[in-house]
This record gives sequence, C-alpha cells and structure tokens, in this order.
Amino acid sequence: MYKINFNHLYYFLTIAKEGSIVKASKKLHMTQPALSHQLKNLEEDLGKKLFDRIGRRLVLNKDGKFVKTYANKIFRQSEEMIQFLKSDIENYTKIIKVGVAPWISHSAVFNFLKPLFANQHIKLEVYEKEVEALLKDLQNNLIDIVLSDSHYSGRSQKLRETRIDTIPLICVCSSSVNPIEKFPKCLMNKNIITYTENSFIAAKIEEFFLAKKIKIKNVASFSNISLMKLAIEKSRAFGFLPEDMAIEGIKNKKLKKLGQLSQFKFSLWVITNKDNKDAGVLDSLLNTYKKLAK
Repeated sequence: MYKINFNHLYYFLTIAKEGSIVKASKKLHMTQPALSHQLKNLEEDLGKKLFDRIGRRLVLNKDGKFVKTYANKIFRQSEEMIQFLKSDIENYTKIIKVGVAPWISHSAVFNFLKPLFANQHIKLEVYEKEVEALLKDLQNNLIDIVLSDSHYSGRSQKLRETRIDTIPLICVCSSSVNPIEKFPKCLMNKNIITYTENSFIAAKIEEFFLAKKIKIKNVASFSNISLMKLAIEKSRAFGFLPEDMAIEGIKNKKLKKLGQLSQFKFSLWVITNKDNKDAGVLDSLLNTYKKLAK
C-alpha cells in the first residue's frame, strides 16, 4: 500500500495556490531547487504530471485538479481529527466554515447562522471574500457554505443552491439631506454611492437608473456594505441598502428613507457542496431558518 507524503501534498497545494515555484518557495521559506525536487518526488510517486507550464506560470492540469480536490479534503479532515483528539467526545467541536460576499447584510448573515451559536459542538469560522473566490473554495471543500446575493450560474454539478430570503432594497440618504423632489426624481444628477461592479445588486441598480432615465454622479463604489452605510450617513450622497441593514439608522435618525425598488429585492442565497460530509448539519440549518422565517 502506498503511503502518501503529507509534506509533498502541502508543498503541491502551495505551488498550486501561488502559481509558480518561485512564489511558493518564498512562502514556504525553501530554496527553489529543493521545492522543485519535492514536487518531482510527488509526481513520480503518483505516476502523473500535475502541472502544465504556461509562460512562467505553473497551471494545474486535469490530474493536478483531481489531486488538489482530494488534498484539500485530506487537510480539512486532518484539522478536524486534531480538534477531536484535543477534546473528549462530549466536548468535541465540529468546524463549519462560512464564506460571505462582502455586500451581504450583516444582520441577514447573523439571522441565518444564529441557530448554530446555540450548538456547543459547532464552531463557526466566517470569511469574507469575492463570490468567485468563495465558490472555488466551496468546490475544493475548503468551506462549507457560501452566502451570496445571487444564484450560482456556473456549470459545476457539485454545487446546490437555495434562496432563503428576499429583502426590500430601499433608497436612503443622510437625515441632514432634504431632497426637494420625490423619489426617484430626487436622484437626478445627484451624487450616488453604489456597489462594486462584481455585485449582483450593482447591475440591478444600474438597470433601474436606465429604465427611469436618471443621470447620476457615481462618486464611490463599495464592496463592504457596512462602510457603504457609514459613507451615506456621513455625506450628502444617496445610496441603496437592504431594508434590514438601514432600519437601525432610520430609527436613530441617521438615515432617511426616500423610496423603494419595487421591481427588485435583495435576495439571500445559500450555496453548498453536494459532496459535503456535513450535509445533514447544513440541511438542518436551512430547515431551522425556514421555520423561523415563517
């Protein structure tokens, strides 16, 4: 029986992530010849080349992608094994890793994950990244859940999605601003703070402006929704926020609601991996959230 070398696998994953021997060797504090030798040993042991060289970059080939998927699973399960061995069975903690798109309402994220906080055997790790990066991590079993504002449009058959909530998207400004005209005419030629282009919300807001023939001055774009909310509160610019994100600011009279996008609502999607060994835990979380939302 072949005994795989975990060090070789770790070096391989680092090279795959960095895209070159040079960058990976710096990350690992190894010499380039030594790292190249370790990779060669792994490829010889497996009987397969794992990378194709394109220019100066090393790109995973078909076999390399296959090995990467299993290597990620191995290290993920090793992490949980160590966690288990460091505790007794009664105090064993399962790690659930959640990836969140930065423009998702933080209150929506908390409401979804709230049932897990009461479970003493679960530890949550929450990460914030661009959706494309999160989906790659999900496919590679590096995380368990992705929370996004749009459904999954890729080709992978491994991922499944569920829309768990829709939240009104409202137009707001600082309470110190007193628009003369009503919404949406009050936005004509005004300073607007919006979302970065890679968010689904940004495209829908742009569609709204085009449909209403409203010309604006886009003075800032944010990926982080909390920073966007703060920028609207502290400036004379206008913006759009999910209602649950703006409600506290409206109550505290820091924000003023001007109107609502009737044809579009902010959607919260949960994307998971069908192959996830914790599928039962995730299904239970979804069912609990749906019951609480009713």
